[in-house]
Amino acid sequence: MSKKTAFVTGASGFIGVNLVKELLAAGWDVTALHRKSSNLAYLSRFDARRVVGDITDIASIEAAMPEGVDAVYHVAGNVSFDAAGDTAQNQDNIDGTVNMVACALANGARRFIHTSSGASWGLQDNIEINESSPSNVDKIPINYFRTKKLAEEAALAGLERGLDVVVVNPANVVGPFDNVIWGPFIQLIAKGELKKVGTGGAAFCHVEEVARAHIAACEKGKRGNRYLLAGAQASFAEVGDTVARLVGGTAPSPSNERDSGMTEEMFGLMSSNQVIDCSKAMRELDFNPVALESMFADLVAWMRQESLLDLP
Repeated sequence: MSKKTAFVTGASGFIGVNLVKELLAAGWDVTALHRKSSNLAYLSRFDARRVVGDITDIASIEAAMPEGVDAVYHVAGNVSFDAAGDTAQNQDNIDGTVNMVACALANGARRFIHTSSGASWGLQDNIEINESSPSNVDKIPINYFRTKKLAEEAALAGLERGLDVVVVNPANVVGPFDNVIWGPFIQLIAKGELKKVGTGGAAFCHVEEVARAHIAACEKGKRGNRYLLAGAQASFAEVGDTVARLVGGTAPSPSNERDSGMTEEMFGLMSSNQVIDCSKAMRELDFNPVALESMFADLVAWMRQESLLDLP
């Protein structure tokens, strides 16, 4: 029996590496796309076929994507929360998705699994959202949220052209191989350099469960459906306390004033309380929520293993 085949964009990134790892463990044949400039320190540990390309360069994607793969996993995305990078973020998240849809159609991909985000719904302060909730991204000044919504719409537009699309919408993702968002957050607390966080909160999910949900989305997700992934609900102050317990640092205090080391967009995000209902993914994808301390403990353990924390 031949192996299922996958083409993964953003394969050298946080979610991408975890997805490649889980796909290989499940017996898939994986083609992993990365930019020429990507750091391959983590991806190279796994026996995937690596190809070079850039989702903003459609010719490079056409050359890299195999014909007739069982699944295109479009994971690549720009997660900047700095307004100075908005132009590049628009190109990566929106234009890149348009290119990926076109190439998946041209190359006869059987399914297209798009990695979107809970951010597609905007900032819904203390309002529980589910897949049918309205979005308010046009009313908030965070470009990442807007681009994730527009990229998701670009992916779903492929349905009318015959592409079998399923969307997964993780909330805040935590776990091994993260040196972009929560890894640096942990480092700041360990060094005592983060004094303040916003007064809000968010939903959190473990990256390994997110990766498994991607695979389940291909195998049993419903065409054209979206699936929110979350599970653990906590204030950012509780996250800070949890991390401080794990690394022995000083927990930041909740504040209405922005910490000097935090961008305005990130502080805006941390000032609202995001609440997510992920029961649909639990029911249809067998998604497994994980306790907050467990997922951060896994990230801290990985950081120690990788010598990313100067701690005993």
